[in-house]
Amino acid sequence: MSNLQDHRSFIWIIDDADKIFHVNADWLAFAGENTAPQLTASVVLDQPIWRFIQGRETVYLYKQIFARVRAGKSPVKFPFRCDSPDCRRFMEMQLSLLAGDAIRFMAQILRQEWRQPLNVLDISRDRSGEFLKICSWCKKINIPGRGWGEIEAAIEALDLFGNHSMPRMTHTICDACYDAIKLELNQEPDKKLNSG
Repeated sequence: MSNLQDHRSFIWIIDDADKIFHVNADWLAFAGENTAPQLTASVVLDQPIWRFIQGRETVYLYKQIFARVRAGKSPVKFPFRCDSPDCRRFMEMQLSLLAGDAIRFMAQILRQEWRQPLNVLDISRDRSGEFLKICSWCKKINIPGRGWGEIEAAIEALDLFGNHSMPRMTHTICDACYDAIKLELNQEPDKKLNSG
């Protein structure tokens, strides 16, 4: 497992109607290098951001984040994962308020861990009618009867190696990530400064 540095900043900006009106070159390159080469500027610009966010709970939480940012809590910062079949990416997102209620997103990779490719994350694989819940923030899987765990634990527990068709992923947010983000949203800026 190797760790490769990537110091790029992936930036996108939404307007006051939550439409994407800017993505930077690093964002476009990152999409092209990963499982979303179809996400070109012509596809994403002038589109509602909600078109690209999956899961009712995830949409609900993002709406709360946007409301807090637009109400003056800016910036908001939180960790998240953006994994590919062969890499765990530990990242950080920062949302900042701009003029006219626009919101700037900036994501950076804190570290990467390479692994053997996992078919369950390969979007080109055939999918069964079964569903697995995946946390949109930490990429853990809800393993029935066991709770949230890393995808490798889910593969072993659910015997996904033996399946030719992988289950579909349905995005949600786990309790730990939900609580951490709510804590960040509810913490006042002066308390954050004094607690360090």
